[in-house]
Amino acid sequence: MEFLLASNRLDACPSMTTGRTSMLRTAFVALILLITTSAGVAAETADSAYINGKIYTVDATKPWAEAVAIKDGKFIAVGSNEAIAAVTGEGTKVVDLDGGFAMPGIHDTHVHPPLVYGHEEAGRLLFSETNSPDEIIEIVKEYAAKNPDIEIIRGEKWAAGDFPGGKATKAWLDPHFSDRPVYLIDETGHNGVVNSKLLEMAGITKDTPDPEFGVIDRDPKTGEPTGYLSETAMRLIGLLVGRPDEDAWYRSISRSLDQIRAYGTTSIVDMAVGPEILAAYRRLEEEGNLNFRVAATIALNDYQAEFTTAEESEAVLAKRDELETPLIKIGLKYWADGAPLSKTALLVEPYSDDPSTYGEMTIGEKELERIVQAHKDGIQVRMHATGDGTTRKLLDTIEKARAEDPKQDLRHHIGHLMVVHKDDIPRFKELGVIAEFSPVMWYPTSLGEVASAYVGKDRYARWHPIKEFVEAGATVTFGSDWPAGTPDADPWRGLEAMITRKDPATNTGEALGQGIDLETAVKALTINGAKAMMHEDVAGSIEVGKHADMVLLDRNLFEIDPTEISDVKVLQTIFAGKPVYSAN
Repeated sequence: MEFLLASNRLDACPSMTTGRTSMLRTAFVALILLITTSAGVAAETADSAYINGKIYTVDATKPWAEAVAIKDGKFIAVGSNEAIAAVTGEGTKVVDLDGGFAMPGIHDTHVHPPLVYGHEEAGRLLFSETNSPDEIIEIVKEYAAKNPDIEIIRGEKWAAGDFPGGKATKAWLDPHFSDRPVYLIDETGHNGVVNSKLLEMAGITKDTPDPEFGVIDRDPKTGEPTGYLSETAMRLIGLLVGRPDEDAWYRSISRSLDQIRAYGTTSIVDMAVGPEILAAYRRLEEEGNLNFRVAATIALNDYQAEFTTAEESEAVLAKRDELETPLIKIGLKYWADGAPLSKTALLVEPYSDDPSTYGEMTIGEKELERIVQAHKDGIQVRMHATGDGTTRKLLDTIEKARAEDPKQDLRHHIGHLMVVHKDDIPRFKELGVIAEFSPVMWYPTSLGEVASAYVGKDRYARWHPIKEFVEAGATVTFGSDWPAGTPDADPWRGLEAMITRKDPATNTGEALGQGIDLETAVKALTINGAKAMMHEDVAGSIEVGKHADMVLLDRNLFEIDPTEISDVKVLQTIFAGKPVYSAN
């Protein structure tokens, strides 16, 4: 038996230090293990065991444990040190947590690993969250000088809050780039700005009609395009830019997952997958380097030209049975709307800044019927919705699908839920729809303040109404939406914000809406995420028979002030019983 002290293995974190008491307890447990195994008590011998811990299992019947034992990637015992001793033998690696805290691995039910670095890996620009408009211009200038042969300069992401009404225009770019086409995408990924040169190259003039489900922003006096494009209007540029190849997506996913696993995340829903991206995920798994459970959600809107088309995505869905793997499951994604900034989000009541419009969705009746058909075909559908009118229409569609085929329990999934009408919240539980909240903007932000001018103060006061969903019995999950609207996929910042509804960086000012309690929030990041991915029978909590996905933290979430949660450090991430990240 190999006996390890967590304090040695994990570089002596404050909550996992050794001392006289700890050493005596460790020696005592080691003696128990030796006596038990030499007596031949164990029916099976664990590959590894974690003892002397405060392990929050998220199992309602047994929420806390002192130790766990793992064999062949699954938990075979959960309970006291003595219980784990019964399945520990000479070949078992024993880790003494020395009172340290552990919990199930995190489920991020809305994230975009390929899109974080995909275009950068293809030689394009990725700006820091802290770059100002002036700094971005200088970065683009330097890039242009170093890359004279690149026809279209593409970069992301700029902050909407840095521009009036959240919209950058060609007036920002033209003084600096008169002869080089430039295309820069905002932090949401739903809007972009181009300079006059690229408008000319794309053939976009004041006479160009708005494409279906898209907006070409125009000067209210002259009708000339301002350079600000939303939703399907971006496809006019995306077709010119082209898409990264599979190798670039592979490198981006690898880089992103390295960061995500360092946060303790072990299962993800990639909410925007095309054929080359799916191939990159499968390649990682074939190489033994995936170390995540992945729901690959195939994007079906016909405007994401930079990574797929509807025709290509349908071809993937048609072969999903042969393309799925032990770690990768396939579903369908629709961006049912865009964002309030461009009024590509349908509202139940008119927009506050323009009472003449309710906004619009980015899908129509054909796509809504496709959702019904997907339900009948047994395909889980995940949908983007920021407007309450959009959410109502999607719930109506799911209600229709379930009425036509009530046998399917697919837990369709609506994400973001920035504005939701009170009357529709109970319908999530009634229809078995997952309520996913993302990104981590559950507190006042510059982007939210811009949006409040469009939706009005009353609707903004109920921005992301998490508590109302919990009280209505809905299954609530966490999504980072990285890289859209957030600098990283840190779930601990999100966990804190779910509780305090304040910016974790400052913890000042008024809270945005009502928070939820810690236990409920932890469920959103664990077992509820597993339910959303339809694998709660094998993941999401620490129970015998489930995959041994677990995270060790440097402090006990239940013994600290909620405002300290964002400071939590992950000591180790364990996937299927094997450490895949260690802090030292």
